[in-house]
Amino acid sequence: MLQINQDTTFYIICPANFASGGPEDLHQLAAELRNNGYNVFMHYLEYKKKKFPSPVHKEYDHFRLPYAEKIKNHPQNVLIYPETYCLYLWDKRYSKAQKVVWWLSVTNFFLTLKKRQDYLERKNKNFFKRLYKNQTVPTLENVKETDVLHVAHSYFSLDFLKQNNFNILGQVQDYMDDMFYENEEIRSIKQDIVIYNGVKNGEFLEKIKLKSTNLVWLEMKNMTLIEIAECMKKAKVYVDFGYHPGKEKMPREACLLDCCLIIGKEGSAKFKEDMPIKDEYHFEKKDENIPQIINVIRDCLLNYNTKINDFSDYKNVLLKEKETFSSDVRKVFLHKN
Repeated sequence: MLQINQDTTFYIICPANFASGGPEDLHQLAAELRNNGYNVFMHYLEYKKKKFPSPVHKEYDHFRLPYAEKIKNHPQNVLIYPETYCLYLWDKRYSKAQKVVWWLSVTNFFLTLKKRQDYLERKNKNFFKRLYKNQTVPTLENVKETDVLHVAHSYFSLDFLKQNNFNILGQVQDYMDDMFYENEEIRSIKQDIVIYNGVKNGEFLEKIKLKSTNLVWLEMKNMTLIEIAECMKKAKVYVDFGYHPGKEKMPREACLLDCCLIIGKEGSAKFKEDMPIKDEYHFEKKDENIPQIINVIRDCLLNYNTKINDFSDYKNVLLKEKETFSSDVRKVFLHKN
């Protein structure tokens, strides 16, 4: 358990000038801790001062969070790392502070580990070999052996931490941007459009599209949150057969904006706790399933006013995510109900 008192300062470790689901979650956490009266700073890593005037990405300006260039290395302070920055658990500058890893993604931990291992392997072959040979590699075993607490994000990550016998402090999920909680009536403006994430879907979705060329497909790629929300407001169906490294935001955003969901079962998406939709909308990524997937898409377009009700229970859960998040932060980090 964390040792928290009135003098505790929380430092949230985050990549500089980078916007995605993970950094958004980290800013949400910092804002919530501040709302509870605690001293909280963002601490941005990999900041390129010559390229950016500030380490804060413009997407997060509205949080109005202070940031610290240096961390006060004291036992009463708490550092919260995303799983991709486990490398810094052994940084001597932070040796005395309490440390927590928030597992926003399981997959990204291993991708980051592979990059680090490849980097050290290259360095060990050159003139600077002696500088790198004794560096600790953030493997699963090395991380587990440190005096660090772990917080799950998705059920996927909670299951992973349990399976590997980590010291689990609790689970904290996230919530969507306010624009996705709008109460305006949007079902009446829906069109026969099928939307998908152009970044995380690949060959399998292309096969589906090739066999359903009479459908209107709209790719969401390189868009702002406002543009994504506008696409979701007019579409009837959201299709996602990408790999879910954690509890993905885009399917939840689509559900909040009254899209029918047709989802694969890779990564976090395979767990009903993370993707609680009916089996008829939940598919293995197999070629033999493509005809049925297309039939379900067409059914959702043709009978939208009926089919959208199948997602009401999930939407009701999502509508409470912000409240749940606040409760979980108090319980996990502040030991308050």
